[in-house]
Amino acid sequence: MENTEILKKIQAYANEEVKKVSIQREAELSFVYSEELEDKTLNVFCLGADMPNLIYRVFHVDAEGNVLEERNMQDAAKLTAHFNRDIKPTLKLVPPAIEETFEYQILVENRSEGRPVEIKLRSSVGRDITMYEIYRYFDYKTKVFFVNLAGLSFPGQYLFSVTPDSKGLRLVISNNETIRSRVAMMNELLRNRLLPSYRSIDDAAKILSGKAKANVTLNDREGKQIRFTCQFVYDDEETQTRFAFFIADDDAKKGVCMVQDILDNNKLTLPNQWTEEQKKAFDRIQVVMKEKQEEFRKNVTSFFADNLDFRYKAFQDGRLKAPEAEAPEQTK
Repeated sequence: MENTEILKKIQAYANEEVKKVSIQREAELSFVYSEELEDKTLNVFCLGADMPNLIYRVFHVDAEGNVLEERNMQDAAKLTAHFNRDIKPTLKLVPPAIEETFEYQILVENRSEGRPVEIKLRSSVGRDITMYEIYRYFDYKTKVFFVNLAGLSFPGQYLFSVTPDSKGLRLVISNNETIRSRVAMMNELLRNRLLPSYRSIDDAAKILSGKAKANVTLNDREGKQIRFTCQFVYDDEETQTRFAFFIADDDAKKGVCMVQDILDNNKLTLPNQWTEEQKKAFDRIQVVMKEKQEEFRKNVTSFFADNLDFRYKAFQDGRLKAPEAEAPEQTK
């Protein structure tokens, strides 16, 4: 069979298979390479328009043209490694797509009611890719803005980081132990519906860059309303407390520090309502701020950034539980 005929059969097979899964949709496949095995069957390597160039979709085609896909991701990864190691170096011409880098330009994020957020990307060789987002989360301890994407037509998931200019995504492929442990925490929170996510990557970039500020209006002793803007927050690891530092808009000498509860919709608590533990912690961090500025800065972040360690510990301790799922409406 010619490659075009093989691809046509594979595309038809993939389109039928995707109908069996309600959340998945069709995606166009492109032919990369066909490897003939000793038993005359073919391993056909393809790349979908809903996946980056990392692991190929591999289809097994027999002499009669029957098609099966290698659905085990570990086996697909091994076959991909075989292609890159043993086959690719022998080819004089290769499809441009397999030479693309691991960095992708963000074109648009599409939000629609009742469906996952779709994200459209463009590769370094101009290939357009459409995937859907599982989560987007900024971990300020590692300074990595993670984005987890999945294919529209198959169950592959890919971990990206947002590029420094917030205009692209870069595949995370060489995870060190720190990254793996952070991702494991995020995934566990996600499974329990306890991982917060920004509305979009673009919104998060604006907020985390300082373009958006948290404000609060308080009354002074005379009852006059004064607006305060948050300058930064400090996370005290010892007490698992976040202290938010605010400065008055009309007078930089006026300031107030409030406890911010990220587990309760960023609820703010004034000093007269703090616990004794929180009061002692605040006294301690004031000393750190004055005498150990480098150590202090390690725990400073934006008002709108979450704390993965605080959230995960609260989950493990049973203080943070998944919201109850809404009961389905009963038809009359």
